[in-house]
Amino acid sequence: MTPKQFSTLALAAVATLAVALSVYSASKPWSQTKAGGRMFAGLNQDAAEKVQSIEFSQGKNKLTLERSGERWLMKEKNGFPASVDKVRTLLLNVMAAELAEPKTNRKTNHALLELEDPADENSNAHLMRMLDSSGAVVAEMVIGKSRDDVFGAGKGGTYVRRLSEDQTWLANRTLTAGVKLATWARERLFEAKADQFSLVTIERHGEPSYDIKREASGKTFILSNLPAGQKQKFTNSADDIVDVLTSFNLEESRKVEKDAPKGVAFGVVRSEIDPGMKVYFRVRKDGDVNWMTIDATGTGESLKTAADLMAVAQGWEFKVPPAQIERIFKKQSELIEAIEDEKPAEQSGGSTPPTATPSMPPKK
Repeated sequence: MTPKQFSTLALAAVATLAVALSVYSASKPWSQTKAGGRMFAGLNQDAAEKVQSIEFSQGKNKLTLERSGERWLMKEKNGFPASVDKVRTLLLNVMAAELAEPKTNRKTNHALLELEDPADENSNAHLMRMLDSSGAVVAEMVIGKSRDDVFGAGKGGTYVRRLSEDQTWLANRTLTAGVKLATWARERLFEAKADQFSLVTIERHGEPSYDIKREASGKTFILSNLPAGQKQKFTNSADDIVDVLTSFNLEESRKVEKDAPKGVAFGVVRSEIDPGMKVYFRVRKDGDVNWMTIDATGTGESLKTAADLMAVAQGWEFKVPPAQIERIFKKQSELIEAIEDEKPAEQSGGSTPPTATPSMPPKK
């Protein structure tokens, strides 16, 4: 083999190796190597327990989670309770987060990772600050995009940077950040299975009320107590109303003004839910927005379920999308139709019987 041939083969081998390494590294999850060490080396369990508030800011928007005994409340949302599980998960992930891999240190590229200046009006980045009871900063960082499964199945990561630094990192934990109520509140305000509803009464102001009952089979629902001569127009119309009532997402809330509630009363839904719970949904219209209050009582197995619901709902009203309200508060006239009179039975054979010829009077 000539030196020239040897050199050619050597270069080909190097190129092949480079391609193989590239393919391997692209398919292999990120290593858990502590490229930058722990994100907050001093944030241990004791320090985390001293955190009294967590601030999030994005442009002009801000949300503060404040510890209140065993609960966390959202300051800018009139003290609405946050999900304890969501806050606990954030604290644990921040404590354990490691800076697994360095990313760009160019400011011009920060926006690609949603790590630009969080104070900018149109910024997608969030600044998070954890404070103790004296107001001292326990932990502070800019939180950007998250990546699912980047460290393996079910193991996500998040792009972060320290506020005073341009260097960005991929941290090996999913870190939640947000300034909206829905980010920190429980996901479902109310939830039940359709077959648990036994009776639903729809009362829309200015319209006749009507009942929806579960059939004996327990799988479908029908309109009951209909006006004389009327029947249900569509077989699934009652099922559709109950289906909408099975869950309400928690998007926005406000305190109920007891002396002078805002808006105009629109309607009430009274429901009986197995086993032994009654839930009333009252809706008011405030401009184009629907606000709903919830009252629940329970007996036996449902006593705790009703109490847990009222621990969140009492004293609050919740924004409900217009489409959901329209599907629930159908007018009775939209759901029923007149029962048609029975038609005379047709004679067999399908032919028209001959018409009898009248007899002629005798000739004189």
